[in-house]
Amino acid sequence: MNGRQLDGRPDKMPPSRKVADLACGTGTLLRAAYQRICSFHERAGATNESLRRLHRTAMERGLIGTDVSPIAAHLTASSLAMIGFGEAYGETQIGWLQTGGPHGRTGSLEYLERPVLQDLFDEVAGKSHGKTVNSDESHSVTVIDQSVDWVLMNPPYSRTRGGQSAFDIAGLSKEERFACQDRWRKLTRDRPANNQAGMAPSFIVLAAQKVKRGGRIGFVLPLTAAIAESWTVTRRMIQEWFTEITVVGISAGKAIGGNALSADTHMEEMLLVATRRTDDEMVDPPSPIRCVTLEAPPVRTGQAGEIARIITAATRALPEELETYPLHAGEEEIGSCLLFVPDKPGDPWWPLGLTHPDLAKAIDGLLQGTLIGLCDRQTLGPMTTIEGLFGRIGPTHDRLGHPKNGDGRGAFEMQRLKRARDAIGPDRSLWAADSRTQRGLVVLPTHRGVAHTGASNQKREEMRSTSSTLFYARGMRWTSQRLLAATTEQSCMGGRAWVSLCHTDADLRKAFALWANSTLGMVIHWARGQRTQPGRSTTQIKAVKKIPCPDFLSLPSGRLRAAARRFDSLSQLELQRARCAHTDANRHAIDRAVMEMFGLPESTHGYFDNLRQLWCSEPSVKGK
Repeated sequence: MNGRQLDGRPDKMPPSRKVADLACGTGTLLRAAYQRICSFHERAGATNESLRRLHRTAMERGLIGTDVSPIAAHLTASSLAMIGFGEAYGETQIGWLQTGGPHGRTGSLEYLERPVLQDLFDEVAGKSHGKTVNSDESHSVTVIDQSVDWVLMNPPYSRTRGGQSAFDIAGLSKEERFACQDRWRKLTRDRPANNQAGMAPSFIVLAAQKVKRGGRIGFVLPLTAAIAESWTVTRRMIQEWFTEITVVGISAGKAIGGNALSADTHMEEMLLVATRRTDDEMVDPPSPIRCVTLEAPPVRTGQAGEIARIITAATRALPEELETYPLHAGEEEIGSCLLFVPDKPGDPWWPLGLTHPDLAKAIDGLLQGTLIGLCDRQTLGPMTTIEGLFGRIGPTHDRLGHPKNGDGRGAFEMQRLKRARDAIGPDRSLWAADSRTQRGLVVLPTHRGVAHTGASNQKREEMRSTSSTLFYARGMRWTSQRLLAATTEQSCMGGRAWVSLCHTDADLRKAFALWANSTLGMVIHWARGQRTQPGRSTTQIKAVKKIPCPDFLSLPSGRLRAAARRFDSLSQLELQRARCAHTDANRHAIDRAVMEMFGLPESTHGYFDNLRQLWCSEPSVKGK
């Protein structure tokens, strides 16, 4: 916001100017916005009398807030009222919306379908009031499409997987919660929001629907919004519908707990700020992304305001793509920003959180199959994806089976193997990651599948058909695990930690294992995987399928056979933890084998040395 946008008029807040938070909680963001507006009016020379008039206009028309809790809505209205001078006001645009009920109402998400909620036979919503208002109607705050100037939200992140449950709200029965989830799916059908990513994408779609052309949105989001595959359609929508897109992240591990951007999430988060396009038709190419990484989170309001001004000035002065612009507060460097253009709209905004510009350039080239930035230009050859390379990628673990005394899902009950000699036999599985035993390129199965009465023989045969000797890590821990790809001598099934990659060419499987455990393979995975927790890259199977890799089938057959022989000679070496790649001589030997596989010259050694140093110094690799 700025004074010009508010017309610079100290006498009133124009009715056409509206600020909304459709998941307002107790009103923190609305209070901050209103205080900001008041400060602009004071700078413009407002008197106490004009501020009183502003207050009444703001409370009755300018501030829009909704929540599922009547108590939260009341606290929001009360706290906003206290900012004024005691000026009386009437009916506000701050209220509550029913969640649950026989129709599974979804609170503010109902605004995706209609601008107001009203039911003649049931109390579905309500508003806060100042002075007495003569009205017997029970209806919601009205939010018309393209009517709001600024939408600010810290929406719920809840989802219906991973131990979390959307609409797990006190007072709702299990049946009501399921009805809400079903209603949610219907409301977001054919909209750019994947419900597997949780509820936050739905609120971004809602904001895009309610904000004016030329209006702005501001969101607190989980860091997964920038990287996770499930957010692809929402990222694409943001790039196509918005401009001046700025995303702000904190250097890994420094914004969790007491320093988090929002309370009680205990996860890495980011800020998203963007302006709704004013043109009727989407432009091509879609908007670039301004990626800002701060060394530490702001801890005071004044500090946050100053950092915001620094970021605003820096993003307007950004040089060409992937050129980093440092952020300075006085003599202190507090972070950096860069301009990023994804290859395709919706691709991960992977530079967010990177602390070194040369690493960003190197990764950008590497994703295209080119070694640049840290050496003379070298080419790996044609690139594809893991899905494009392998004929079949193993199923999720819940289809394979469940641990002993587990929930009964899948084709097998998986029992842990206690002795190495038990690794030989049918229905073995590389189920779990174990940094104590999985130290080299060849590992042993960790579990065996036992038939149980809850699954048919057909299901078991289907899972057996996904067996392989090559496996890819789904939840890579750079701080403890050694292997991004593991191999077994005996064909077996994957599991919770490892997904099987199936291909009939044994040489290709070995060549890929070398690649994935080289610095190049690990850096690509790290760039495209989630970085919501320091030292980890959790990746869903859909995201694994889209991770770029060289098209090994385009290599001369002699090189592929030579790479397989190099794999055999390196397979018994013990590797250090992935985060120690810069000091691990055996990891360096794998890098050399990859150089040979792609015919890279000796001069490329310097590239690998520099890449290892930069990557291992990243906070999200080395952990806290």
